[in-house]
Amino acid sequence: MKLTELGFSVEEIYRFVAPRRTLARRNANGEPLTVEENDGALRIVRIADMAKRIFGDRAVAFDWLRKPNRGMDGIAPIDLLESETGARLVEQALHQIDHGIYV
Repeated sequence: MKLTELGFSVEEIYRFVAPRRTLARRNANGEPLTVEENDGALRIVRIADMAKRIFGDRAVAFDWLRKPNRGMDGIAPIDLLESETGARLVEQALHQIDHGIYV
């Protein structure tokens, strides 16, 4: 399944996986993603799947991911997904929501 089919915009894919030209070149040459690019793709899929499971709806999950969050100092959770450390913070917030703790 493509990342866009999961709900990510093309711009988000370029941001979290690899720049447009890099992905176009890899696709044209039949090259696989690098380890870092693959990690970025897996990270955003993992968080999106978790959010969808907790919220029960993909649209609601992506609304939450893209909306600035007071519990995260006004930062949108999706903006933290550039690093594994940030993704862990988002996972922690999702676990709290799943257990009824307001975030």
